[in-house]
Amino acid sequence: MIFRLFVLCGLCGVLASCAAPVTEKVLPAPKTSVAVPTDSKNYELSPNDTVTVTVFQEPDMTTSQQIARDGSISFPLIGRVVIGGLPLGAAEQTISKRLAEKYLVNPQVSITVTQYAPQSYTILGQVGAPGAYPIPYEEEAFTLPMAIARAGGNTRIGNLRNIRVNRRQDGRTIQYTINMLSVQGQQFLIQRGDLITVQETLF
Repeated sequence: MIFRLFVLCGLCGVLASCAAPVTEKVLPAPKTSVAVPTDSKNYELSPNDTVTVTVFQEPDMTTSQQIARDGSISFPLIGRVVIGGLPLGAAEQTISKRLAEKYLVNPQVSITVTQYAPQSYTILGQVGAPGAYPIPYEEEAFTLPMAIARAGGNTRIGNLRNIRVNRRQDGRTIQYTINMLSVQGQQFLIQRGDLITVQETLF
């Protein structure tokens, strides 16, 4: 009996070490959910960002508003224009092009993000301090190990070989199962709205 137990434990260890670093599946029942912004022209605007739009030498056209859920804002002369999902520089060019079509000659448009939409993730399970945490704006690549470290690290029974990340994508909920001890797991990037669960180690 003891010999069989040792063989079983050894087999479990081998299987765990051979587990795929990252697996992905679509969950059948998606739930509502919630990229890291910078001040560069490459920052991708998103709904609920608050922006101030100005046109050079046209002070009456200055507007400050929150981007709607459909990604649009209302702008003088041209009406509603979709800028959500566009990099900051591309959004400026979009408005400038619309104005140049009928109203202004070579308009110089500038967009400033005055308040970012919440950029956060939630972490549950076997970590020191479960909860919701902001994704730091200064981090260009916010990885899974960084997210777990911000939550106080894994507990003594936290299983770093079996971490679940639920992510809303294209109207679906995608679930990733990650072995954080693998190279791919160490490099897995966390996005806004991710739900991370550190599973318990089964002895």
